[in-house]
Amino acid sequence: MSDDAKKKQMMQNFLNRKRKMDLKVEEEKEEDQKPSTSSEKKEDEEIEKKKKQEEKYDKAKKVLLFEAKRAKERAEQVGPQGYLKPKSLGTNKEFLRRTIESTMPRRKKNDE
Repeated sequence: MSDDAKKKQMMQNFLNRKRKMDLKVEEEKEEDQKPSTSSEKKEDEEIEKKKKQEEKYDKAKKVLLFEAKRAKERAEQVGPQGYLKPKSLGTNKEFLRRTIESTMPRRKKNDE
């Protein structure tokens, strides 16, 4: 073999050894990361659940305090029955939609 062929062969051998070593290192990294990532994911999920529960609790707390404040204001104006919620807070959406549709001009289709 000539010197060039020997150099190429040596280089190929070196590259093959390096690739094998890199593959082993990557496999070890993956094995090391799998258990830790799964436990980290579980911890992250638990933290997120706790945050969501705290947010829900805070929202519910705010809503209750807001309603109590409004009831107090109504009681000052109307009297003891001000603490009761009014019966007609919502609008009848279907009635409103039909009323608006009946007042709108109808489109005529032009057949040309």
